[in-house]
Amino acid sequence: MSTPSARSGHADTTFSRESAMAYVIDAVESTGAATRHDFDIDRIVTTVYAMADDWDFDTLQRATFWRITSSFIKL
Repeated sequence: MSTPSARSGHADTTFSRESAMAYVIDAVESTGAATRHDFDIDRIVTTVYAMADDWDFDTLQRATFWRITSSFIKL
């Protein structure tokens, strides 16, 4: 979610737990191979946040993100 900044003309992006949840859901559903119901989204968000120390999950390497995500597949 981004909004243009009136002063600088650049996008001002605000990251939060909610945006992180949306990011994870979008990531797991983007391939079409799984849905949000196949993963413990809350635990993924909590773990990725602890690793990245930021709600902007793009700061974490993709391979690390997917390793964490794969750890929380519901069986």
